[in-house]
Amino acid sequence: MSDSRPVSAVQETKKVSGSTRDKAEPTPKRPTHKQARPPANPPKTYKEARERAKATRGPKPDKEAKRKLAAQRRTERMRISEGQDRGDPLYDKYHMPRDKGPERLLVRDIVDSRVSIGQYFFVVAILIMFLNNPAMPPVLQTASLIGWVAILLAFVIDSVFLCRKIKRIVWGRFPKTKQRKPGLYWYAISRSIMFKKLRMPRPRPSIDRRTQVEDLGKVVKG
Repeated sequence: MSDSRPVSAVQETKKVSGSTRDKAEPTPKRPTHKQARPPANPPKTYKEARERAKATRGPKPDKEAKRKLAAQRRTERMRISEGQDRGDPLYDKYHMPRDKGPERLLVRDIVDSRVSIGQYFFVVAILIMFLNNPAMPPVLQTASLIGWVAILLAFVIDSVFLCRKIKRIVWGRFPKTKQRKPGLYWYAISRSIMFKKLRMPRPRPSIDRRTQVEDLGKVVKG
């Protein structure tokens, strides 16, 4: 039976339905997604699964092979540690993302080359809290309160000087750096409040209070 409607009406019906495919064409088939099949003979118990896993791993290495492998890993760790102590850029990839880059190395050297009040802040704070105990005499409580204000003010002033030093040295050496100032300032302050032996990445042995500004952040040839 032929469609007696005019051509314009048929075209209008197609536009309303939103279909651009000719109805005379065959309907396309939907793609079939193959599901992963289970193994042919799955293990029935945990013991059987463990035995199969051991079989796929192969024989265990003997004690001599284990000692050689441990020695190789120890040598590799020492090589990486020595490279990081020299500031070699090749070993920068072993650092965490927040510690990577020559700017971060320079900031760490700046912090490690000075004595920061922040690294003694928590020790003094604990002592002041102990002296502020109600069981203590009022004189000691008043002194602890004054000491708390003094150490807090000293920490703020020391942090300001540290940030100014970082701004002067880092942007003087890397004027086109993409590092943001607040990020480097916080990185330096958070490192300065830690004891030197607990800082990570650990301080470089060649950096101390006698290190010249020109030698900070540079590769030490070993």
